Amino acid sequence: MKISDGIFSVGAIDWDLKTFHGYSTPYGTTYNAYLIKGEKNILIDTVKHYCADEFISNISKVLPVDRIDYVICNHAEMDHSGLINYILSRSNATLICSSKCKDNLQKHFHKDYQKIINVEHGQELKIGNNTFKFFHTPMVHWPESMATYLIERKILFPNDAFGQHIANSKLYVDEIGLEIVLREAQKYYANIVNPYGNAVQKVLEALNDLPVEIIAPSHGMIWRRKQDIEKIIQKYSMWAANKPGNEIIIVYETMWGSTKKMAEECFLKAVEKNYPVKMFNLEVKDISDVVAEMPDAKMILFGSSILHGQILPRMAGLLTYLTGLRFTNRKAWTFGSYGWSKPAFERFETMVKSAGFEFPGSGYYVQFVPDESTLKHLVDIFSEKILD
Repeated sequence: MKISDGIFSVGAIDWDLKTFHGYSTPYGTTYNAYLIKGEKNILIDTVKHYCADEFISNISKVLPVDRIDYVICNHAEMDHSGLINYILSRSNATLICSSKCKDNLQKHFHKDYQKIINVEHGQELKIGNNTFKFFHTPMVHWPESMATYLIERKILFPNDAFGQHIANSKLYVDEIGLEIVLREAQKYYANIVNPYGNAVQKVLEALNDLPVEIIAPSHGMIWRRKQDIEKIIQKYSMWAANKPGNEIIIVYETMWGSTKKMAEECFLKAVEKNYPVKMFNLEVKDISDVVAEMPDAKMILFGSSILHGQILPRMAGLLTYLTGLRFTNRKAWTFGSYGWSKPAFERFETMVKSAGFEFPGSGYYVQFVPDESTLKHLVDIFSEKILD
């Protein structure tokens, strides 16, 4: 599909993808690649290997594969590099990438790339009637990640940055709605990019003076309206700074409903005090959807029952996952129900602290089933010591 004169989106839509590295993708995704037709024909990125037929068909609608002169690889992860060798073997194309990307490609595909240009950070390269500028973006989100900027057309190809996991026949953010795309962009950032906030801030600074009219990421929808581009850059700046929002998140896993009762009482108290609050039951909610809410949170309540002397497995999985995502500047509190083994809650609190959350006081734990007086005591402590 044409996105500008001589510039085409030739990637593939993965309608059936429902999980990506353990992150739920109920709307599928796209693997975006871009073909620039001119004095020299340049392909930016490829797609996942099993999307070969659609990818080659889309290229062939613009020009024969053997007429591709250059392939720019912004990122070696195989959802973007999966068909690089296919393209190179069927054309006389030169590979353009960073030296780190070349190393990663060799380790992925065990191929020695000879016809290659290794580009440095900030380097400009004239190719035919187009001029490209390359920005190394280490740890956004791999060490060899790179963004490519087409100077004459003011188009930024940032690879995974500014992307979302959305499968759609439309190309642009404004065609399906800014709020929908921002929600999925936030989920993408929270689950994939959040650990690398410092690196993201450096990249935003480097790109700050670029006139950008289109942002064409490697997943999801393309940003083309000025106000939408300004909005996603503003959001990335906020997320990269790890600034907390104003929401309270209550997430729990329960065995016989006691921990659920405690969660519901805390929810009602937060609503009563006019706090924006969301509640998630891990038995039915994927942990990546909980994490998607973290940028908007100022406090998270974690609740779990005890099984075999441990917190329940989904809660343990969530906390392990959060430890790698490195959210900061947010408070947390714990609660739960147990039968006869209370010491597991000490480990529960330690896990929450290890995930980077501030812990204002000991959690609240109940043996077996909480009665009305116990629930009242719970919400009194929650209200007086935690909320206020």
